[in-house]
Amino acid sequence: MPYDPHAWDDEDETPGSGEQGPRFKDFDCPVCNANNPYDDGFVAGDEVRCFYCGQDFAVGLGSGGRLRLKEI
Repeated sequence: MPYDPHAWDDEDETPGSGEQGPRFKDFDCPVCNANNPYDDGFVAGDEVRCFYCGQDFAVGLGSGGRLRLKEI
């Protein structure tokens, strides 16, 4: 079965269960499409960097608790 980075594990917080929402473990860069794993994870309000192209993003939550990235 393919890995879905937006799926929720039983260990992960569910959307809306914390003040900052769920903790994400990785993201696909919207600029270069590279997958970027983060061992410590990240939440809405954090800033992340693509390890491949170097673009920085502000992390936010979209409808339904989905990951949203905005270039900074």
